[in-house]
Amino acid sequence: MTSIKAFELMEELAEHGTAPSTGCALFGVGYEDAYRRLRDKYLLGRFERGRSAEKFVIGPFGSGKSHFSRQLMEIARDMGCVTAEVQLNKDLDFAQNLVIYREVVRAIRPPYGEHRGIRALLMAALDEVRRRTESASEAVRDQLVNAWVTGLESADFELELFGQVAKRGLEALIRGEVLVFEAACRWLGGEVADRQLARDLCLTSVPREEQRRHGRLALLSLFQFIRHAGFQGTVLAYDEAEQGLSVDRRKEERIHSLLQSDINAVTSLKNGSVLILYAFTPDIVSRMEKFPALAQRIADPSVEHGFFDGNTFAPRIDLTRRGNQDPAEDLRAIGHRLVDLLYEEEQDRLTVSKVQVLERVTQIANEIVEQDITTSNRRTMVKLTATVLSRLYENGQLIEPPKDMGSWIEDEV
Repeated sequence: MTSIKAFELMEELAEHGTAPSTGCALFGVGYEDAYRRLRDKYLLGRFERGRSAEKFVIGPFGSGKSHFSRQLMEIARDMGCVTAEVQLNKDLDFAQNLVIYREVVRAIRPPYGEHRGIRALLMAALDEVRRRTESASEAVRDQLVNAWVTGLESADFELELFGQVAKRGLEALIRGEVLVFEAACRWLGGEVADRQLARDLCLTSVPREEQRRHGRLALLSLFQFIRHAGFQGTVLAYDEAEQGLSVDRRKEERIHSLLQSDINAVTSLKNGSVLILYAFTPDIVSRMEKFPALAQRIADPSVEHGFFDGNTFAPRIDLTRRGNQDPAEDLRAIGHRLVDLLYEEEQDRLTVSKVQVLERVTQIANEIVEQDITTSNRRTMVKLTATVLSRLYENGQLIEPPKDMGSWIEDEV
């Protein structure tokens, strides 16, 4: 799943306690049933029918929204899905569809490899088509691949030009025409207002008043192209919405209207196979509930029929509603998994017995719950445990955390 070393992961977690860009599945605990259900219902069942959906991962700052999304994306990549994560920070205008499309394309990641972006996707798509024809002779395989590329022009994409430009780019890639391939990549990457680029591709540039519509259709076409290439589907995660959606009331209403429209378009998309995850804090959801049309889309059937009540189709995955899970047991499981991970790789180097370390981690979990430092106890547990393990790895010392956990985070990390 990932080649990251355990001690490197500990260092990264000790610094911030935030979910790493890769490796979340190595120490993710507590949501096994949720991932199983999402995998079966969406990444398998719905994706194989070419259908799409959206989920709203809800929780306060530090509750594990990023980790939840990233671990699901790791699961998806192992199943042959393309993934992308977009940070909705203050520099990204969520009301501009073309801007969002560019960010998605920049972050798009094929399942087999570390490279991102439209170039990587086009090359991976060609490799995927070839892989699916590997039982044929070389001559027949080339014919089948060329036929697939040619057929892109007549494929039923939401944006007709998407297939045409993808066809031209892949034909250029096959022939080794680097400049034409790069031009097609730039256009598919969202540079549709560049007049010279448009002329090079025998197209017309997209005027400003058409760019919002173009961005939406291009994004839907991107999902369709990924499925058309033979990948299982796409998982797209929007994170850090507490920054990007903290705008004035007029713009917020505009974003809510666009979000509702985008959700409807994704839900009705044919042959797209995408699961979109929106990571929202409770205050953002509360504001959305004041927009009636959008509120209907994000509402659960009832209080008793939420995602963690067993209703996999519920739109909200509220990380604060996990039944009767013992908070201390939850934190202990996180800490123990991190200990296991380090000892699995570095047991010969570590001089303190694993039993002692597990006892120390259990102590940390119990005291975090007793002190109730913040609402982000999971992040606190990860940060403190990773700090203990990093020190253990570096100098062999099992440090003793003081009673005031909050001060230890500030002074030691």
